[in-house]
Amino acid sequence: MEISIPSFLDFLGLGSVSGIDILFASMALIGTGLFVLYFLLLIVFGFADGVLEGAFNIDFDMDAGFAFELLTLQGILSFIMMFGIFGLAVNQANDNTLMAIGAGTVAGLISMYIMGKVYHLFRGLESEGNVDHANAVGARGEVYMNIPANGSGQVQVTYQNALRTMAARSKDDAQAIPSGTLVRVVDHLGSMLIVEPLDFSSEE
Repeated sequence: MEISIPSFLDFLGLGSVSGIDILFASMALIGTGLFVLYFLLLIVFGFADGVLEGAFNIDFDMDAGFAFELLTLQGILSFIMMFGIFGLAVNQANDNTLMAIGAGTVAGLISMYIMGKVYHLFRGLESEGNVDHANAVGARGEVYMNIPANGSGQVQVTYQNALRTMAARSKDDAQAIPSGTLVRVVDHLGSMLIVEPLDFSSEE
């Protein structure tokens, strides 16, 4: 027994749609179903993590451009879902195909962008979980945000093969270190780096 798309839409109470609305409704249903299934598999089994990378042999690392981070499985599914939902809603309200396609595309791209940001955040947290801040000791960097006396600022230091922006305090708490100063990491307290200004005269 074959089930056509129109009969399936009729079963879901969307039998009144026709023309391009069938495309919008189909994308909304398929996109939503796969999007929900993806996250259920990811949350329960971790099954869907990296599916797109494995399927197309693509390596999305943390140094890749943000445009590539949009091309995750969840990003593509969110685009399909939102394109269908907004396209159907706008076309049903205004009976304007071009406006519906435009609204669906904009909504899909916004959704894709948001999912890319979420993906980037989680990849960053995952990467941060593997960082041993003891490896920063001895590394050199630059003060990114002014370190006040008896306070903390931020430094940019390269360790574990990545340039990292980290919270930092001065080794001499009474000494402020202005932005742009070159520093050396001498210790750490958790993820807080302890730094001192570089003294080039003593290294000559």
